[in-house]
Amino acid sequence: RPAISDWAGQDPEFVFARLACSNRDSWMYWPNYWPDNPPWHHDYPSSDEFLIRLLHELTGVHVTPDSYKVVRLDSPQIFKYPFLYLSEPGFMVLNDKEIENLGEYIRRGGFVMADDFRTAAYLHGPEELEVLRYYLKRALPDRELVRLDLSHPVFHSFFDIDTLSMQAPYGDFAPQFWGMSDEHGTLQLIANYNNDIGDYWKYLDRGDKPLKDSSRAIRLGINYVIYAMSH
Repeated sequence: RPAISDWAGQDPEFVFARLACSNRDSWMYWPNYWPDNPPWHHDYPSSDEFLIRLLHELTGVHVTPDSYKVVRLDSPQIFKYPFLYLSEPGFMVLNDKEIENLGEYIRRGGFVMADDFRTAAYLHGPEELEVLRYYLKRALPDRELVRLDLSHPVFHSFFDIDTLSMQAPYGDFAPQFWGMSDEHGTLQLIANYNNDIGDYWKYLDRGDKPLKDSSRAIRLGINYVIYAMSH
């Protein structure tokens, strides 16, 4: 359902912007996915609506029913939003303009949340972390993805996350958290690998996922937003 605001008529303080980007064709052969649901689109709009509604209710950040958008990676519109959500980066086949914009967005101080991707052993496809790493290296040759642990400030920016252990959504492959920072150590990209935080948001009120993990996914998402807005 749409986000609820107590401040009707005011501009939102935050907009959840989801990236639309070029994806490889093989996704269309998955039996449960259809041409109107490409990888970048997964869990839209339910997860986006759910997060912004809870962001307002739990933090007081002002949102409106229009506080989520889809923006194309090759469009200058991405530079309007300090936070971008990237679903299924393992399926990316970015063109030169998309790579250029991704690098410029991060260099300007934007924050990217990469979500819903997994090890090659699960789908018998490419190693999806390496797909993300490949495009980030082309966009930002001087930056590196590094494994994050619980001591990182992003896990304590609003809620104090006490563990990064979650039920593995992709077989027995344990979730991992990876990040990319600028030269000052400020995190600018977080990657939820072997994990699907957006899926936990989408199904939070449906009871088909462990409540503790769904709750942790909401807290993680809110922490990412608050970190991005305050750094």
